[in-house]
Amino acid sequence: MNICPSCKAENPDCYQFCQFCGAKIPMDISLNILGEESIKPSSTPTSPLNLESMLGEIKIQVEDFTSSHVANDSKKLSEDLALEELNLELDSEDFLDFNPASTILITSPMYLQDITYAGKTDVGMQRNRNEDDFVTIFQTRSINGKSQIYDRSRRGLFVLCDGMGGHEGGEVASAIAVNSICDQFRPFWVDTLPGEKKLYEIIETANQAIFVKNESEQRQFLRRMGTTLVMLAIHDLEVVIAHVGDSRIYKVTNSLSFQAKNLESSSEITLPKLEQITRDHEVLNQLLDLGIDLESALARPDAHQLTQALGPNASNRIDPTIEFFSLTEPTLFLLCSDGLCDNDVIEQNWQTHLLPILNKAVDPQTGLDNLIELGNNVNGHDNLTAILVLCDIADRSQKTTYSSI
Repeated sequence: MNICPSCKAENPDCYQFCQFCGAKIPMDISLNILGEESIKPSSTPTSPLNLESMLGEIKIQVEDFTSSHVANDSKKLSEDLALEELNLELDSEDFLDFNPASTILITSPMYLQDITYAGKTDVGMQRNRNEDDFVTIFQTRSINGKSQIYDRSRRGLFVLCDGMGGHEGGEVASAIAVNSICDQFRPFWVDTLPGEKKLYEIIETANQAIFVKNESEQRQFLRRMGTTLVMLAIHDLEVVIAHVGDSRIYKVTNSLSFQAKNLESSSEITLPKLEQITRDHEVLNQLLDLGIDLESALARPDAHQLTQALGPNASNRIDPTIEFFSLTEPTLFLLCSDGLCDNDVIEQNWQTHLLPILNKAVDPQTGLDNLIELGNNVNGHDNLTAILVLCDIADRSQKTTYSSI
């Protein structure tokens, strides 16, 4: 284990950046005969891994990520999604010391086979400007060599913000939050997802940027700009979600189960499930936590008033909810603003509008178009924004063998 020089937390030897605070961990990086990184503690910091200098010929195809930005017109659509591919060709001279008689089998029961996704925002039926914003970032890295060396990692960052704060306020706040989170996330996202401490720091920094603008423009009361936040980050099978406010993240799964027909045989069935994995930061839930019954809580005129948002208050006044978990089965995530999920639109229509996407009967972009249309028909009183992320999880049935040429 390596000790972070900043927060003194323990990190696996292979990590270049602290998973807890994001600080650079001093180390020497070399490549062993299997193409894996060999990490040796160093007394001085080193630069990020330079594959080109170590592996010779590298073919890199990069398309920089794109993000949506709230325009002055009444509607914006999602842009092309990001993709980063690295293909490495390794020469046999890199493996002169490899034993021809030896083989190494690498097996992993489950892996993230693919991620498909789509994002879209719509002004709605009654608004004349769009205060929502979102971003989708997806990257893959592949390493392939003549000696059957293979490594592939997938990671994605999906952020959605619903702005508020009057004329030229909400759209500014949501854009500031989206850009701040992306700018902070990318530099150290090398080894794994950031830890909880670093995520708090990222969100608090985004909050402070909006708060400072409120203060500099002397915005008061309802004119203070702010925004909700939902964030989903995926690194292979590891997932973290974070949220502030009442924008939501749902997930849909289609788990396998067994139903006994008799004592000697059983049949396999699927059990589709929708789960809201964020809990709105609003007065209603605060009252329920205090023991007030649901009917009384709903009767209050401020029941759906936000208790948290990015921007109106200093960072010591916000408490983002952050949760880590691992993917164990194919999963469809939905990130959405309340313009879409108001009036139980998702709960009442997920089997017709989300389950077909999970089952690959409908592609994410078509499914998202249908979902936005449904939201406008049922609600339409607010801007609607949604991101769909379909994670295809597979069982690794094939073994990878390393051998000499």
